[in-house]
Amino acid sequence: MFQRLKSGNPRVLQGYFDADYAGDLDYRRSTTGYVFTVAECIINWKTKLQDTIALSTTETEYIAAVEASKEALWLRGLVETFSIIHDSVQVHCDSQSTIPLAKITGITSG
Repeated sequence: MFQRLKSGNPRVLQGYFDADYAGDLDYRRSTTGYVFTVAECIINWKTKLQDTIALSTTETEYIAAVEASKEALWLRGLVETFSIIHDSVQVHCDSQSTIPLAKITGITSG
């Protein structure tokens, strides 16, 4: 069964992303997927094959992180226009190899 994503603060835009490595058996391309929520409601989601053929799971996850970060910036501007949120965007990642890489390259803080 599907479970609702729980957020700690209903006024925070939260994103969750993931990727699979070389899931396309014909061309060995990976798939990116992300979902964004505000107040426990899904406001945007997307899955798509990545344009680049990644050489590792870390690269696959990093490409997904970049795509999710771009979408997060756009959505932040949109929801701020409607005065829905006042806090920063939180984007969650489950790849322990991608998190330090994202911090080094500046697509995340902390």
